[in-house]
Amino acid sequence: MSIFQNIRGRNKAVDRHIIAPTTEDAVDAQATTTGADTGANGVLAGDSEKALGNSPAPEKDDLSDSSSRLSLEARNELDVQKNGNKITADAQLGVKKAEAAALVWTRKQVLWTYAWIWVCFFMLALQQSILGYSTYAAYSAFISAPELGTAYILSAVIGGVLKLPIAKVLNIWGRAEGFFFFVGIYLLGMIIIASCNGPNSYAAGYVFYWIGYDALYFIMDVFVADTSGLRNRAFAFAFVSTPFICTAFTGPLAAQAFLTHSTWRWAVGCFVIIMFFIFTPLGIIFKFFQRKAEKQGLFVREASGRSPLQSFVHYVHEFDIIGALILMAAWVLFLLPFSMRTNGRADYKSATFIVMVILGVLLFPVFYLWERYFARVHFINYELFRKPTVVGACMVACVLYYSFYAWDLYYYNFVTVVYNLDVSQAGYMTQIYNVGSCFMGAVFGIYVRYTKHFKWACMFWGLLLMFLGSGLMIRFRGQDANIGLIVMCQIFIAFGGGTLVIGQSMAVMAAADREGVPMVLALLYLFNSFGGAIGYAVSQAIFLNTFPTALSSHLPANMQNLTESLFNGGPAAQMVYLPGSPVREAVNYAWGQSQRINCISSTAFLVLGIPAILLWRNYNVDRQQNKGTLL
Repeated sequence: MSIFQNIRGRNKAVDRHIIAPTTEDAVDAQATTTGADTGANGVLAGDSEKALGNSPAPEKDDLSDSSSRLSLEARNELDVQKNGNKITADAQLGVKKAEAAALVWTRKQVLWTYAWIWVCFFMLALQQSILGYSTYAAYSAFISAPELGTAYILSAVIGGVLKLPIAKVLNIWGRAEGFFFFVGIYLLGMIIIASCNGPNSYAAGYVFYWIGYDALYFIMDVFVADTSGLRNRAFAFAFVSTPFICTAFTGPLAAQAFLTHSTWRWAVGCFVIIMFFIFTPLGIIFKFFQRKAEKQGLFVREASGRSPLQSFVHYVHEFDIIGALILMAAWVLFLLPFSMRTNGRADYKSATFIVMVILGVLLFPVFYLWERYFARVHFINYELFRKPTVVGACMVACVLYYSFYAWDLYYYNFVTVVYNLDVSQAGYMTQIYNVGSCFMGAVFGIYVRYTKHFKWACMFWGLLLMFLGSGLMIRFRGQDANIGLIVMCQIFIAFGGGTLVIGQSMAVMAAADREGVPMVLALLYLFNSFGGAIGYAVSQAIFLNTFPTALSSHLPANMQNLTESLFNGGPAAQMVYLPGSPVREAVNYAWGQSQRINCISSTAFLVLGIPAILLWRNYNVDRQQNKGTLL
């Protein structure tokens, strides 16, 4: 139990009724714990009547007052323990539907559902890998078209920001309904790409595809959170990410087979059919068990009694449309300039960059004023957002993704040129993180399952490995270092990243109630995008200011005129010169210097991860959080 938890001790009278220890000493010991972290004798670990033991039954008003003074996650767990066999009466409709399904299915059916969720993740990962490798032929004729850069930027930024309103949709409308809607967006994007005949249609399809892809990935994460207890959730999240281990190597082979025996259009188009039949059963499963709960009387649909116009106004307020638009605009305007800078579409000194960043920053206080004084229903649960654990986890997400993308932007080009690798070998180097992080995520999930805690493992294992990997790359990034040392550093980073990605997700979910889980996950993914966008921008700025200078300083005097062509030509122009030649040695030196500065930036930023993790509470995850039969 950390000192920060002792400082935040609750009133003993509250603990007497809620935690209900058997001795006065136990009262003193338990008075400093959170409601979600009580022992086996507490209400949160067992039946409330047993917990009260022989103590005089508290008055109803006293209990109500006591419950209101508990933390958000403690109130949630208390409700699960007391009313675990019925749907929460005051929950939002989407939460009720998720609870209805969980209350009527059996454990065997849960396991079969998880098996199909794994298949969905596998096919989603495989399709994305094939698309990435096979569609170069699609846009090779118009690769320099500005529409493609715009599509990439918009899809990257909107995909991150859109998760906030998606989380709201899942709670108010329903998980299955949101899932089916974004399956349609995802398939529409692939249809447009497969049938495109120019940059405009390809760019439109690309934006739709990535919005749908990101949304489906997020919604299936919420499915996993809905159907697992908190103790097993770390392993469940890691389990559904293991398909990326398989697709890391099968994706390129499958893409090559499509291009050899068919066309890139069929490589995209056939998955429109395949993915429809992959995703549809998952949505049907949840709708089937929801209907089953209705037939058993556990879930009753109530007529709203509103007219169409009244319903429209109602949902405008429920979704907090104005607040959502202000917040999305703020994030888009703030993140978009950095993505534009990374793609060479705007400069730090340009009016476009400056104005968009300023407008984005100014919209955040506008959002606060709207939520504080005008919104009837708040877009974000501020009791949840104010939690130090949630703030710290979002900080870790930002730090982790900045640290990764600070060196990842040019990593593929670096290993290709400096170590003279072919396409497949360089591809394997980029897949080390995917394979290692997914593997370590599963191991960490098992660790959390048995220890019931995750905070200190993230600090002294995950973050330490990130420091070790990024720090050692400062020394080993260069033509004189053996490639095996680079692989070692990548493994350290992969193991550290796999631990922290699961850990930060567990932190926000442990701090939330079941209704708040989609929103905190969306917020976490938004900070992932934020950190990644800044990391990309810083990485490119370092590259532009170090590579040309380092290259020119080591080129022979009679070859100084090659500096610009080698810099602008990229790996294709640089690898024309054989390894060991003066020009290639100068290029390798320039890559080493550029990557060394990137790694210094990456390692230095990781320092912020220490206070961020210290903000987390050392939660005991031995609790359900959700109702029904869970994993």
